[in-house]
Amino acid sequence: MAQPVLHRSHAGPQATSLAEEALPCLGALLQSTGLGLAFVDRESRFHFVSTALIALSGLPGTSYEGRTVAEVWPGLAPALMPLFQRALAGESIQGARVSGTFCGPPGNARHFRLSLFPAPAGAQRPGMSLMLEDDTARVSRELALSESEERLRNLVAVSCDGYCLHENGIIIETSPALAQLLGTTPEDMAGQSLMRWIAPESRETVHRAMTRRVEAPYEATGLRADGKRLFLELLARQVEHGSRSVRMAAVWDISARKAAEEAANRADTFREQLLGVVGHDLRSPLHAIQLSVGALQRGGELDENQARQVTHVAIATRRMERMIHELLDYTRARLAGGIPVRPTPFALDRLLERVVDQFQVSHPTRLIVTKTEGDLVGTWDESRLGQLLDNLVGNALQHSPEDTPVEVRLEGKADGINLSVRNEGAPVPLEERSTLFEPFKRGKRANGDGLGLGLYIVRQIASAHGGRISVESGTGLGTRFVVWLPRHAPGC
Repeated sequence: MAQPVLHRSHAGPQATSLAEEALPCLGALLQSTGLGLAFVDRESRFHFVSTALIALSGLPGTSYEGRTVAEVWPGLAPALMPLFQRALAGESIQGARVSGTFCGPPGNARHFRLSLFPAPAGAQRPGMSLMLEDDTARVSRELALSESEERLRNLVAVSCDGYCLHENGIIIETSPALAQLLGTTPEDMAGQSLMRWIAPESRETVHRAMTRRVEAPYEATGLRADGKRLFLELLARQVEHGSRSVRMAAVWDISARKAAEEAANRADTFREQLLGVVGHDLRSPLHAIQLSVGALQRGGELDENQARQVTHVAIATRRMERMIHELLDYTRARLAGGIPVRPTPFALDRLLERVVDQFQVSHPTRLIVTKTEGDLVGTWDESRLGQLLDNLVGNALQHSPEDTPVEVRLEGKADGINLSVRNEGAPVPLEERSTLFEPFKRGKRANGDGLGLGLYIVRQIASAHGGRISVESGTGLGTRFVVWLPRHAPGC
């Protein structure tokens, strides 16, 4: 076992003897573990080293005999010597924190608490008493806690726009980010009422959430230091702060999102109102044009050039009528949550035959191939499915070469009908497929006709019947739209 070091060769006159019964207590104190004791003279030479200090340093007791602190503890000496100078000047130093190594590499630094007590005036040996306690474990815990707190602060910083702690509505602590958002500083917010930073119209909402300890996100209007308002989302929880239970409120600035939502709502409202007016108000003059064109065509008094011009007008009016119907359908779908349908029993293959016949008249040079299989009788809205077929076949003819066929296939299954329309045109670009069925979205290959509503309405008609639509497209495969319909529309 390591023994305490005592340099008797330096001993002076015998000190006054201690009471006999005090000697065991003194010996136990000097040899107690965890607290290293030593006495060093004015030249910082060791004259006594306790067993605990020998064990603490990990050096043999013989390392201390007649040697200075700088010689025995070269890794700690730079931190100790300024404190020794103060103690030699008569200052008692208690609990000073020092870090370093006794004699190892700097990377293995330990942490200590140091106390120095200068020898009283007139002492037999001038110097100081040294007490050294290993504080490495506690300092390591503090560092780990500090790092954990820093990680939590960073996590809060990236997960919200700021936070504050408050007790009964009085702010205790505010993050710098929240203070900056509100145009002030954390110091100015401390001790103030939370309601100072809430707009009057939202104070009742916030007060109710605080009173009821609501732990779900809610929106409120904030009030900056300059009086400007901003939209906030708040989420609060009860947390422990010291020995108190306080409220922690995380804050998100949603002003940009609210502004975008408002702009989108205004645009949607304006668009729906405009489309509704245009769709309804254009029908009457368009109907008059169609009647007049029909009368001219039936009169039989037009020469060849006039007949050709009237035919162009008739085609243009039909295109305008189709656009108006699409606008009305779009408005109905937006305002009513979908396109209304009135199902009745009929055979889908006969409807397909009529639609294809009409296209063969308007596109006499194109080949439209139909294939049917299985039971094709069901309960659907005949006019709406006619519109669906018309849009899909027309789209296929529009986006495929003149010398290629368009294939329409109907397949009756036990639970419903599979309908597919395929063309051999160029594949739909991958970046366009996600928005193919959105309103007013037209691909790069689209011509000037139409509003970009055809496929949107097709999807709305399929959904109204409880069905769905998808697209398959690729090089060498062409493009195929696939619709699945239950045999009976919902409500039948």
